[in-house]
Amino acid sequence: MITVGSLFAGIGGIELGLERTGGFRTVWQVEIDDYARRVLEKHWPDVRRWGDVRTFPPEPVDEWRCDLICGGFPCQDISYAGAGAGLSGARSGLWYEFARVVRMVRPRFVLVENVAALLTRGLGDVLGTLASLGYDAEWCSLDAKR
Repeated sequence: MITVGSLFAGIGGIELGLERTGGFRTVWQVEIDDYARRVLEKHWPDVRRWGDVRTFPPEPVDEWRCDLICGGFPCQDISYAGAGAGLSGARSGLWYEFARVVRMVRPRFVLVENVAALLTRGLGDVLGTLASLGYDAEWCSLDAKR
């Protein structure tokens, strides 16, 4: 069983998809939005939760170890609908908190989700950060229309 920790969990879409494939079990979630946390609590009542990626993980870090960290960090500064600040924006810049958590927890696998605009507004930085942490990466863009 692959254990999963979720950053920017939202209402748990990534976790739900992973668990429905079989072989994955969510062990913690980080989500700042109160409504989303209530949804997570309803569907994963026995999973530990934390409210803010910027203060996660609390000590001792070993209690938060997992095999896979997944998450979709905020896209507002990356999306073509936004101002285009990219990873230097206040929201999308939370990617660096994602990376900090990965560096501390050291999962075997990392699954990052974001909008297609990341391909031109920050993918090189994301891949470079993952490489600096010792991870190899593969990526793809999925068309929501299919």
